[in-house]
Amino acid sequence: MNNPTVDFMLGKEADAFGRHIAQLQNFDHFWLEYDHKYIQMLFPMDTGSKFNKHAALITDVERALFAKSPELRVIQLRSFDMMLDFYGLQRDGKNISAKDELSPKSHDWLKSRNHNQLRITRIIRSLALLGQFELAQKFCVTMTELGQAYGDITPITYSYWQQALII
Repeated sequence: MNNPTVDFMLGKEADAFGRHIAQLQNFDHFWLEYDHKYIQMLFPMDTGSKFNKHAALITDVERALFAKSPELRVIQLRSFDMMLDFYGLQRDGKNISAKDELSPKSHDWLKSRNHNQLRITRIIRSLALLGQFELAQKFCVTMTELGQAYGDITPITYSYWQQALII
């Protein structure tokens, strides 16, 4: 069965911009900050994106395929680990922690109303939808705790992160 989202994740197909998943997963921090059309491909959700009309939409079909495929979940974890590194974090199993001291000066996601907070919402939602609910919960809790300790994040943002877990 051909499925554009699954075929992209498996490296069989490019996205609408001609990029394969391996290219996106090798973005450096500069490109992770300034490109705004990769996150929707690495972390697809069940709603569209006003930032990328080509964003993959998750249906029950993709959810079932991810649930049955450890390979697809590992591929998504590779993207997740890349984003954690970008945010100054690391993962050991389901444990997520800061790699170094966090501050808004060096970690933009901690600044008020930063676009990376939208990306975090997307990551939480995508993980939750695609068979990694426990990790999505852990990520949500960790980002909330770190945001409250080191950032200037609005209460509405925290509520978006919580709502992303509602399946």
